[in-house]
Amino acid sequence: MEYKEFLDSVRDYINEKSDEVTVSVHTTLKNNGVRLSGLTFSREGYNASPTIYMENYYSDYENGEDIGEIGDRLLAMYRENDLAVKMDMSFFEDYEAVKERLYLKLINRIKNSDFLKEAPYEEFLDLALVAYVRVCDRRIGNGLIMVRNEHLKMWGKDGSEVIAAAKKNTHDHEKFTLKHILDVLGTAGCGLEIPDGCEDDLPMYVATNSKMTNGAAVLAMGDKLREFSKVLGGDYYIIPSSVHELILLKRTDEGMERIDSMIREVNATQLGPDDVLSDHAYLYSGDDEVLIF
Repeated sequence: MEYKEFLDSVRDYINEKSDEVTVSVHTTLKNNGVRLSGLTFSREGYNASPTIYMENYYSDYENGEDIGEIGDRLLAMYRENDLAVKMDMSFFEDYEAVKERLYLKLINRIKNSDFLKEAPYEEFLDLALVAYVRVCDRRIGNGLIMVRNEHLKMWGKDGSEVIAAAKKNTHDHEKFTLKHILDVLGTAGCGLEIPDGCEDDLPMYVATNSKMTNGAAVLAMGDKLREFSKVLGGDYYIIPSSVHELILLKRTDEGMERIDSMIREVNATQLGPDDVLSDHAYLYSGDDEVLIF
């Protein structure tokens, strides 16, 4: 049984067994054109409909678990964890309420060509700046809603105004950090003992935000790039390690070809396809205060 047929079978089983919830197959367009299909659980009177992606359950099916067992397991999880949530989303219809929650995300323009047909964006180098709305709820945690053209129509706003608001909030309210890579590895619990002065021999830093989510947007903050230049002592390479963070490396005479090759290998073998930002490095010129690629 193929994956799509498997989803249809589990959906039909749960819908036949339960009157409290309606299950449908839902496909989500993620970053870089990645499409994920799962089951969405909807309940009358509730405006949050969780989607459960089913790849692991499909593996269980291929290993011998039957459709009924999987359906019962999902239904039990839905009930036990109270996945149906009543959230007040009325604020989302009011742009004045939404405006303060807008932030930037930096994405690959070519890989997201389909998404950019239905969303406002601003070109930035060979990338694109898009906007999202932060949603906070104590029961389900933090989430985000990507801004699309349909939202612009609802708000009566054009894309440039929304992107400008997101850019301002990102610049004014995001706490961007620049940490030496050895400090980052030490904080991550890698058990490293960093000798004094070692940082000078490895001029490599990690730039992101305090949430470590969509922190690569700092690439669009010119004043931050100038501050980073002072720390690194002039020109530096920017390695787009993911949409969430950047790695900064002091410029050497070696050039960027070797760095670009390393980026492509890491993107292909170490990152999830929806986390990739770019397949090449950027150069920041401290004297000219410009980005080059």
